[in-house]
Amino acid sequence: MSDSSPTPPAPSAASPTPGILRAYQVVATVVGLNLIFVITAAVAQRVTDPTSWWNLNEDLIFTIDQVHGVLFMVLLVIIAIIASRFRWRPSMTITTMLLATIPVVSFWAERRTTRAVHAGHPAA
Repeated sequence: MSDSSPTPPAPSAASPTPGILRAYQVVATVVGLNLIFVITAAVAQRVTDPTSWWNLNEDLIFTIDQVHGVLFMVLLVIIAIIASRFRWRPSMTITTMLLATIPVVSFWAERRTTRAVHAGHPAA
């Protein structure tokens, strides 16, 4: 009896480093979700009364803001590493970094980058 299940392709020398791409995907997703929270919190603190949850937990929100800033810097470094490793044009690198600053659009940017890396386009 033969096994008709497809065998996975052998990794090539040009395939992406799974670790750096996975790190990018995780950090980009966390930063994107965190960005939505940070903006929601900033708006909620301004439009709600001083006794709201948003205003009573200013210290927690400030800590989350700080974590977001650090994670965003980590994301920029990971994007730079991927851009260097796959020889992206500067325009691809810069747009990927800028798109990471826009709520919800950052998720699309992560998928775009993942597709570009998987496609192996050195000039992306």
